[in-house]
Amino acid sequence: MENDPLLGKRLGAYFILQKIGEGGMALVYKAYHERLRRDVAIKVILPQVADQPGFRERFEREAQLVASLEHRNIVAVYDFGEIGNLTYLVMQYVGGGTLRDQLHVEGRIEPHLAVQYTIQMARALHLAHQRGIVHRDVKPQNMLISTSDTNELLLSDFGIAKLFDGSHETLPYSPSTQAQNNPIHPTHPTHPSLTSVDQMVGTAEYMAPEQINRQPVDARTDVYALGIVLFQMLTGRIPFSSTTVDGLLYQHVFTTPIAAREVNPSVPEMLEQIIFRALAKAPEHRFQSAEAMAVALEALQSSPTHEFSVDNYSTHGRDALTNPLQNRTIPTFRSYNGPLLVGDEPQSGQPMTSGGDYTPPGSGSGSFASPAQPQAKRKFRLSYIMYSVIVILLIVLVFNRAQPWLCTSYNLICLSSPSTTTGGNAPFTSEDFRNNDHNWTFGNLDNGNLVADITAHKYTLAIGNVQTTYFPHPAPMGTAAGPLSQNFTVTIKMAQTGGDSNKLFGLSFRLQGNDQQVSSYVFAITLAGHYQLSKYTTNTGTLVKEGAASINGKLNQINTIKVIVRGNTFLFYVNGQLVQLLGTPDHSFTDNDRPFTGGQLGVYVTGPNASFVVTSVELTTMH
Repeated sequence: MENDPLLGKRLGAYFILQKIGEGGMALVYKAYHERLRRDVAIKVILPQVADQPGFRERFEREAQLVASLEHRNIVAVYDFGEIGNLTYLVMQYVGGGTLRDQLHVEGRIEPHLAVQYTIQMARALHLAHQRGIVHRDVKPQNMLISTSDTNELLLSDFGIAKLFDGSHETLPYSPSTQAQNNPIHPTHPTHPSLTSVDQMVGTAEYMAPEQINRQPVDARTDVYALGIVLFQMLTGRIPFSSTTVDGLLYQHVFTTPIAAREVNPSVPEMLEQIIFRALAKAPEHRFQSAEAMAVALEALQSSPTHEFSVDNYSTHGRDALTNPLQNRTIPTFRSYNGPLLVGDEPQSGQPMTSGGDYTPPGSGSGSFASPAQPQAKRKFRLSYIMYSVIVILLIVLVFNRAQPWLCTSYNLICLSSPSTTTGGNAPFTSEDFRNNDHNWTFGNLDNGNLVADITAHKYTLAIGNVQTTYFPHPAPMGTAAGPLSQNFTVTIKMAQTGGDSNKLFGLSFRLQGNDQQVSSYVFAITLAGHYQLSKYTTNTGTLVKEGAASINGKLNQINTIKVIVRGNTFLFYVNGQLVQLLGTPDHSFTDNDRPFTGGQLGVYVTGPNASFVVTSVELTTMH
């Protein structure tokens, strides 16, 4: 028997029968009220939550508000109180299990019932919205199946719902109180709720973009989550997937959801359009209320020209429910006799494996490209060796200026730039590109696909029609540009001058290579408003962090990127604002997995059909 001190005991008038659930905020028990002769569910708040300053006052206020929600599709709140050091909430007991349980068993749900469930949940939410409550955690785990009628759902767990502060958020939504859609500046309410205002309240798989960006939320936030649930009921999976929470949050903000009909062709086209509208990134493009979504679904049901298509849903077992954090892969570099490059920059929309390794496009689902088989050893005649030496010397003579890292196509043998400089080897502390004193990558490179030039105090980089990533850099390690010390700060000012807003550009640091590998940390941004932190190890890139940043989002606008390095811990700034890395309390990143040391600085730019300009680089070393 579970060692729980409450089991078999009384909590006020309630006899505790069994534990039926637990979460980050509370334990949930099934209990029995002897005088009323009915089962109830009791949520006992965890001490670390209940002991927060002012919690009990906020809990009482919100419990009273939730208790006022009388709706056939909302779990009723009967009572709340404190006994000793225990704070608890007494609710209606619903014994039919959760929608999540049903999805695990059936995989997906017949469209007519899925629409019926969604209409019920939308109407329940609409009542709460009219009372000034947003749920903020709409998900199948909080939707309970009625014991008496399996066609009825009840919405539960308003415990983390936030009472709106009128100075920041208003229900119902009106254009005058519209939340700004700038994902850069998070807004926090002035009054705390049941959860810390410094935390994102909700579940990653169902969070709306404005929740992720810590902006004010309203009824449309719950509409977004309900759209995710509807998609999941129809397909057995959510429309986004990632092995990391950061990746999942990124996709909610930036990635277009997969179409429901691509997963389940039996989903009616009009229903798919309703889902797309509910999942719009910008709140103003969604249904403006849960009631409006319910009305649209009812109109679909009653349409004389529409018939729901039903296939054999009973054949979809537990395996049909896709793990919302399933594997995704990111492409690895293509390499050949040219600059260090990557077939595609690390993109969150691509599947990533749990290890974060990249796999090239076309290498097969879930598989890695096989390395070239080593050739059998053979004896070479002297003339062949001399011929090879001559060829190598000719290549060196042709490439007599600094190049990006060079890699052969078979053995990934990487050659650093020649040590010759065009100006001199002055100690590298700043670069304003008056000339090429520090021997930056220069010239017409990679068969013309990369053109690097220094003119008018600017370092210009133009990429042709190739899906390639380049690491232009100053003189090689051991000369003017490196190695970097353990502690330093680097600031680069650069702009994108051509190409679409999804091109990544930024800073490479601890860039290093030899005849076997190229390694580097990369912090890059896009004009679309997001950043990526990546780590390249032995020619393999891993996406570490991603999210939104304060970016000047137009062509030819300078963005200032600053990286503070203290050993293996990094802080990042964009245009003077600290980048708030998701999942880290102080917004720093610490690499504890064989961190790099030494290396040098470099620029990071991506194609195809894009151009960039760098106006200055500043390096401050701290001993």
